Amino acid sequence: MLKDRNDLLENKKAEIISIIEKTSISLGEEDISSKDIMQSFLNSGGLLMTPPQQEPPMLQMMTMDSLSNYNEGESIKPGNIKLNIRHLIRSLPDLTAAAVEIATDIPILKVCAALNIWKMLRDITTVKITKEQAIVVMALWENCDQKQRIALEKGFECFNSLHKNIEKSECTWEQYMKLIGDLERLGSLELDENGIWLREWVSKQYRR
Repeated sequence: MLKDRNDLLENKKAEIISIIEKTSISLGEEDISSKDIMQSFLNSGGLLMTPPQQEPPMLQMMTMDSLSNYNEGESIKPGNIKLNIRHLIRSLPDLTAAAVEIATDIPILKVCAALNIWKMLRDITTVKITKEQAIVVMALWENCDQKQRIALEKGFECFNSLHKNIEKSECTWEQYMKLIGDLERLGSLELDENGIWLREWVSKQYRR
């Protein structure tokens, strides 16, 4: 019978909590519990994690040597980490109602943390996650169609509207396109002749 390696799962959870803590500090929200945010990720289905499974040791010979050699016949099946941005965004408060308070509220922190987790899962280290990128992601996901697509121009209008509510300032088309390019390199969206396609989730297998 396979045994869940919950110790390895807890190690991965601690790694993600550390990412949330660093995100909190960068946004000046050190007093917010990173463990609570991590739990909200799990509760909303925005983050799914399963432990690796280990097969019991197989004893080839009933000898003292084989009894002490725990690794004999051992095989660990990978666990999984999946991040679903759509579920995360849907679990956030209504953006229109929360727009006045959102600048210092948890939603921005959650999206920034999610993008940092995304970066970790995709092993991308060159993209710096910013509050503006989080606002773009929130605006696009709130206004995309059922196929998770949105026109580039409509995305700009939605982003600028939300940005004005949060930051009390407008962004230029050039600033918007730079943010879109950064998010495309991160892998959270794709841009083609039909506009923007929002990536639904990213996953990674792990053994240790």
